[in-house]
Formats: sequence, structure tokens, C-alpha cells
Amino acid sequence: MIFTVDRDQISVKYDHVEATSIDWEEVYSVSYYKIDCIEYEIGYLVFDLVYGESIEIHDSDQDWEKIVNNLEKYLPAQASNWRQSLLNWSIDDGILYIYEKV
Repeated sequence: MIFTVDRDQISVKYDHVEATSIDWEEVYSVSYYKIDCIEYEIGYLVFDLVYGESIEIHDSDQDWEKIVNNLEKYLPAQASNWRQSLLNWSIDDGILYIYEKV
């Protein structure tokens, strides 16, 4: 998967398939959780969309840092201290809610 981010949207491109673009206005909420894969942990950023679908991005995706770094620009109603929480989050902490549309 390849992600691109700009001021209007986030785009997701799968191999050999046309990119899907999601306007920031379509994002209802953003959350984060981790799963245990025995030898390592994977963190997932979940974008829930206003029409009921969701997109998950895991922390080993090549564009992870770009997306995380741009969240504050494009989704202004962030939970406070979410970046620090994201760094320290553990599997036992459950779900970290980062953004919810008001």
C-alpha cells in the first residue's frame, strides 16, 4: 500500500489498482491500537469514515511517519498529548482515541 497525504485528502494505492482518495471531511474518527505478534508488536492507525467504512494503516507501512506527522495539520481537533501517548502505548492500553469529528 502507498499513501499520499495533502491538505484535502489522504489517498491509498494498492498494487495494480487505482488510488482511492478520502477527503479529510469524510474522516469521522482516528484511533490507534497495538496487537501482539509474539515476536513483535504492530501498531495500527484506524481512520473511521462518515459512511461506515474504515482504513487501517500499520506502523511498518512506508508512509507511516508522513501520515502521523500530518494529522495535526489536517484534523485540527486532536486529543491533547496524543503523540506522546502513541509513543508509549502498549497492547494492554486498549484503544487510543486521537480524533473525533464534532
